[in-house]
Amino acid sequence: MAELREASVAFWVVRDRVRLEAGHLLDRSSAPGTHTIEYCETARTATRPAHGKTEQVIHCGHCGHPVPFTVFSVALTRRRRLYAYGLGAILLVAAAMLYGVGIDVVVAADSALWPLLLAGAEIVLIALAVMILSCAAAFEHGVRSPALWRGGQVPYGGHLAMIDPHLGRKPLARNASRVISSVHHHPPDDNPSDGEPSGGEPTGSGPV
Repeated sequence: MAELREASVAFWVVRDRVRLEAGHLLDRSSAPGTHTIEYCETARTATRPAHGKTEQVIHCGHCGHPVPFTVFSVALTRRRRLYAYGLGAILLVAAAMLYGVGIDVVVAADSALWPLLLAGAEIVLIALAVMILSCAAAFEHGVRSPALWRGGQVPYGGHLAMIDPHLGRKPLARNASRVISSVHHHPPDDNPSDGEPSGGEPTGSGPV
């Protein structure tokens, strides 16, 4: 219940600054039902653009590999979330309307095929709606990256693109444990140019 409440709050509150993180995977281990990863983290606090979206690049403090991010403005992030929530609501309404229309056909039908078809269509529509609504609440923070990590297995020696939209309350990774061996800090990107890439070298590191 607490996680659902936090996801709901996160949907409506979009901060104008977001923490971008690039993790260089050092080690991993697995056990039944869970796995643990150890990585070096390179982070920057980025300011969202006033309009549209902007490109950000974090250079890994461990090996120098560039990890790209696309950061949306506050307005664009909210608009994307509303689109997703609107689509989920439309699917739920479609499921209700289909039931209202289809139930008369099912009652009047002689074949057992119609109830199965109606039940199947209802399940598909409701499942799609729940999936879209859940993904929008949990993952739509207005940041994109080819290496974006949402939990699960990652390749050894690879890089994880992670975000902390609340500047200090990193989202929990489902079925995974994290061990950070060191952290490198990029200078904060206080005044980004809309639509232009920005980058920088890490300024230091230290144990966590």
